[in-house]
Amino acid sequence: MTILLVNHDRAQLNLWRESFRQWHLPCHHTREGFTALQIIQIEDISAVICRSDLPLISGATLSRMLRKERPDLKIVLAAPESTGRTIPEDHLNKTWDLGPLSLNGPEFQKVVSTLLLVDGSLLIEGGKVPILAGPAGFEEIVGLSTRLMEIFSLIHKVKDQDVTVLIQGESGTGKELVARAIHRHSTRADHPFIPVNCAAIPENLLESELFGHEKGSFTGADNRSIGRFEQADKGCIFMDEIGDMSPATQAKVLRVFEGQAFERVGGREKITADVRIIAATNLDLEEKVSEGNFREDLFYRLSAFPLFLPPLRERMEDIPLLTAHLLREYNRSAPRKITSITLQAVEKLLDYSWPGNIRHLDNVIKRAAILAEEGVIDDSHIIPERRRLERAGKGINKGDDAGHSEKKEDPASRPIRSLAEVEKEAIEIALSQTSMNVSKAARALGITRVTLYKKMKKYGLGKK
Repeated sequence: MTILLVNHDRAQLNLWRESFRQWHLPCHHTREGFTALQIIQIEDISAVICRSDLPLISGATLSRMLRKERPDLKIVLAAPESTGRTIPEDHLNKTWDLGPLSLNGPEFQKVVSTLLLVDGSLLIEGGKVPILAGPAGFEEIVGLSTRLMEIFSLIHKVKDQDVTVLIQGESGTGKELVARAIHRHSTRADHPFIPVNCAAIPENLLESELFGHEKGSFTGADNRSIGRFEQADKGCIFMDEIGDMSPATQAKVLRVFEGQAFERVGGREKITADVRIIAATNLDLEEKVSEGNFREDLFYRLSAFPLFLPPLRERMEDIPLLTAHLLREYNRSAPRKITSITLQAVEKLLDYSWPGNIRHLDNVIKRAAILAEEGVIDDSHIIPERRRLERAGKGINKGDDAGHSEKKEDPASRPIRSLAEVEKEAIEIALSQTSMNVSKAARALGITRVTLYKKMKKYGLGKK
């Protein structure tokens, strides 16, 4: 897919072109609308991204003229965010009415990656797709958002510093991927990377798993076992979910910090290991320290260099690229390949807040791919909400069974309101409480700014 960029602002057009250069994507560009008409006649252009406030000929007028020449052309108008104007639907193919778009940064990246995803360019089999790969060496961490670029920068700064790194973030944000990236770029890269999930191993076995055990040290210990710390000698041990360790195991890990020495379970020999520790947790360790459930001295040892991974809802511009990456992974082993995804499906993905983060998105994409029997995912295949399974029969509410449940209002006594009325009221409240700040209101409602603009237009809200 080749995209034509039309922007009369020279500095801004250069920024757009630089983005395409970094993403290794082909593009043509012009500052004039009439030149754009000439370019589409001689070049194989698939889509146009155009400023709506072009001089001499407006973006809306140009879009009509372009589509007259090329009815199949995909066109996106970028309106200056400060104007708050929406794109007239009658001037655009409805499929590509993406609403008022910021001309810079995350919004521009999201538009471009959405175009490439919906067009199917990102799903073509074979070879690497540069825009799906992060900066050199971070190919497995997908995304180009500002928040992710900050993480890449911090990894570069800490990779060769032999200090402990504490990676904090919600479940499903990719903590192990970041840990592996730190190790792979470090001076220890040629030595082992040993992961251990502290929450997945029973407490009575965790000490043995970490430090090993001698033969006969406990029932079932038929042979000497080498623990994870020994296995990671000169390399790195990744201790995931470290906040779930018991106080007793915390004390033993602390001793490793202090002397790089330990004993196997049932043994007396002092064993030393040159190990870099990278830890991760989805818990608030400072809160656990204040509650007395985590050792303060161990916390400070772990957090020599803290890294905070943003949840997916704070890097929504990465959704199209993540979707493409997950679909490419699915296509590698699936009997039926996914060739494209509709814009409506992508917008549905962008409208959700993703409480389960990337792991949640992965599950939704896999389910959608299975449902898409024709190889094209549409919005009906996207089912992001996690619904609780209901048990049949009575007695679900234990409080009711005990006869002391809190009395609740009978839903039958409430007046029936349309979904549109409820939605409009929620939007009015959000706009009022944020002093008409659309970005803040959208975050509070759990939808994107573009979607909120559309709903405001639908209900006649906002500035007249």
